[in-house]
Amino acid sequence: MTNLKGLDYRQSGVSMIEVLIAILISVVGLFSVTKMQLSAVTNTHSAYLRSQAAVAANGMVDQLRANSSAAINGDYDLALTASAPISGGIEVVDLTQWRSDLAVILPSGVGSIACFSATQICSLVVQWDDSRGLAGGGSQQFSLTVRLQ
Repeated sequence: MTNLKGLDYRQSGVSMIEVLIAILISVVGLFSVTKMQLSAVTNTHSAYLRSQAAVAANGMVDQLRANSSAAINGDYDLALTASAPISGGIEVVDLTQWRSDLAVILPSGVGSIACFSATQICSLVVQWDDSRGLAGGGSQQFSLTVRLQ
């Protein structure tokens, strides 16, 4: 294409600056996609740990219901910082197995149980280290409250 004075204004190729800008935009886009994927993996892992805590708590609820008279008497009561009892009845086996399962399926996993005889309500708390989660903020808890009878 020429103008009246005979000068040619056709673009003969892509300049180096245009190529560099296109590469920069592509790199920023790929970095954003990578960061989003990493965030998704982190959130998925955190959700997996929460679901494992829920499964473990529900498993202990089944044990409490199977031995509800001992649970209502406080035989299953256990603080987060306390170790499982070493003497007693079936509750010792249940608590020891529960604590062992929590330690295996959750990072730094522990659990507590508090049953109240007047209301026949038991509160379970499962705690674990979720420092790999999105917030990166240490321990997370899952709480479950049930009425036994």
